[in-house]
Amino acid sequence: MKKILLPFLIYLGFISESSLVQAFLPHQNSMEWQIIPHFSMVMILFVAMYLNTTYGLIYGLGFGLLTDLLYTDIIGVYLFSMAATAYVTSIFSRYLFGNLIVTLLLSIVGVTILEFFVYGLNSLIGISNQMIDLFLYKRLVPTLIINGLFAILIYYPFVKQLNQLKDTLKEN
Repeated sequence: MKKILLPFLIYLGFISESSLVQAFLPHQNSMEWQIIPHFSMVMILFVAMYLNTTYGLIYGLGFGLLTDLLYTDIIGVYLFSMAATAYVTSIFSRYLFGNLIVTLLLSIVGVTILEFFVYGLNSLIGISNQMIDLFLYKRLVPTLIINGLFAILIYYPFVKQLNQLKDTLKEN
């Protein structure tokens, strides 16, 4: 049962990305900023940091594919970006002590890496023609703020759940 809870929680984060933003930011198109929540990615980063690199990669591939299928026209951009970001963040976390501040900083770094991967791939393919300065100001900063707040909100309950799952996996 505990093994099913983790994908379900990440799925709830995935669903809340679009649901909560539509509820709380109904006039986002008239705003100058582009707020892009990556709640499932933040949770996947926590999994990669606290549980296992392999789980982070698997969830990154799965939810990246789901994001590509539901929200984009090209399959593979988020699939690659989320998996690569989970892997890179997991590597960084091996060398740093895992406390609240380090985890939040690594989450923000992970979301930044994800955004740059997506921006770079979309620019390379020709989907996005947004200049880098506008990308940094209009999209990256607000995205980091909302995802950082989400990481702060879920840190203690989600890490507690991950530690319990880690103990369960060690017993088996």
